[in-house]
Amino acid sequence: MDDVSHGREKLERCPPGHDDHYVDLYNLALRLYDRYKKEGEIYDLDDAIALHRDALELRPVENEEGDRADSLNGLAVCLHRRYSELGEVDDLERAIALDREALALRPPGHCDRDVSLHNLGVLLRVRFEEQAEVCDLEEAIPLFRASLGLRTPGHERRSSTLRELILCLSSRYESQGLVADLDELVTLGRAELEFYARGHPDHVASLHNLAYDLRRRYAETAAITDLEESIQLHRTALELCPLGDGNRSSTLHELTLCLSTRYDKLGMVADLEVAIEFGHAALKLLTQEHPSRGASLHNLACNLRKRFVKQDAMHDLEEAIELLHAALELRPIEHPDRSSSLCELSFCLSHRHDNYGAAEDLEEAVTLGREALELCPPEHPNYGICLRNLGDNLRKSSVKTAAIHDLEESIELFRRALELHPIGHPDRSSSLYELAFCLSLRRDEHGTADGLEEAIVLGREALELCPPGHPDRGVTLHSLAFYLWKKFQYLRQTAPVVFLTSTADLACSLFEFSQHFWDEFQKEFRATDLDNA
Repeated sequence: MDDVSHGREKLERCPPGHDDHYVDLYNLALRLYDRYKKEGEIYDLDDAIALHRDALELRPVENEEGDRADSLNGLAVCLHRRYSELGEVDDLERAIALDREALALRPPGHCDRDVSLHNLGVLLRVRFEEQAEVCDLEEAIPLFRASLGLRTPGHERRSSTLRELILCLSSRYESQGLVADLDELVTLGRAELEFYARGHPDHVASLHNLAYDLRRRYAETAAITDLEESIQLHRTALELCPLGDGNRSSTLHELTLCLSTRYDKLGMVADLEVAIEFGHAALKLLTQEHPSRGASLHNLACNLRKRFVKQDAMHDLEEAIELLHAALELRPIEHPDRSSSLCELSFCLSHRHDNYGAAEDLEEAVTLGREALELCPPEHPNYGICLRNLGDNLRKSSVKTAAIHDLEESIELFRRALELHPIGHPDRSSSLYELAFCLSLRRDEHGTADGLEEAIVLGREALELCPPGHPDRGVTLHSLAFYLWKKFQYLRQTAPVVFLTSTADLACSLFEFSQHFWDEFQKEFRATDLDNA
């Protein structure tokens, strides 16, 4: 006779009114739930819920044994499980209400308070995932912290509360971007890794999770030590993942992101080469239907484009374009990352146009850039990149076709991009440079000095942001000297009609000023060549 049959038999011997009727109802519900967990038959879960409800009615108030709190907890667990199976929101709402009552019956000092704190936190986190109400997260986090305080190191259930708190803080960081949450995530991740020592089945996952949070913190704080540690942790995780392990692709993917980021920061070509190697390896492990395939295609393409920029190998650019077309097929219009792939493909097509001069590449780059911008509202993190990318391609189009409307649109886009880069922003100098360049081109199209004056002002500000040693100082010096020379030429042609003598003096001084900048540019240029050699 199995446990459920034995329980039913006992319940029959203790009909309603019997002193043990409550106990037998409760115990049979537990046995049915246990059988459901083993065999997965939903009718066992339904029976367990019905029995817990009957038992709860027999305990309208709490007693010394804590029967009501136990029944509340048992019923909430079953309802939560049925919600996970069937998705009935009423089950989830009822489970939350039951756990709230159970917690109230287990005040500080109660031996099972940690259980009620943990269980209510879990249900609130689950509801947040369903309804995205941040208030649920805000309530769940202190509940898990309190439960963790009661489940001190060595407690058998401490790890589960650690994991739940990590999940909540990670969700809140993604929702609100609080660096303090990342700091706590790293601290908790270290504690989890210590709990899951080498040899534990969850050790590799803990390595991966801590490395992931360290990379995210690096993105916020630019502390290179976080990135270095993240890379080391991912390498360790990769060593522990055999070739057939299902987690290997995600570790390869994360390690690729870290190495690519370090390349962007330090410029070590070896990092880029390994990132591309791992990117290819990760992609081979992902089927066409795998949810991470689109991200792997996109990231590998980005790294191939970076290597093309460094080494000018056209096969890298061609492969990047092919990969991005495949990524876009997996990222339809409603996909949150479609704009990123559109923008990256636009970059690549623009590069290919620069090399081969194919007008269709530039036309497609502009079309893709427009779509990417439409998918990025002003608060989107890629909004500024999309503005500048489309502006750059429209500028190229205006040079190729002499379409002044393309240049005007380009100027407007660069003005909007500059608004996103206030004083102190690392990209302000490049935005100033791009806008100044377009304004200078407009002067060439219209034959007036209006845009040129603004280009000189912007060029001077850009130069101030590129001190000696800055990689863009040479080109910024050259551009400003060129704008000043244009002004000199313009004044020489027009000013003698009105102010011959004063204009001649002004032209002479402008020429000398531009020569000074040109001489500085030549020094910067030669120094750069020497460094490269």
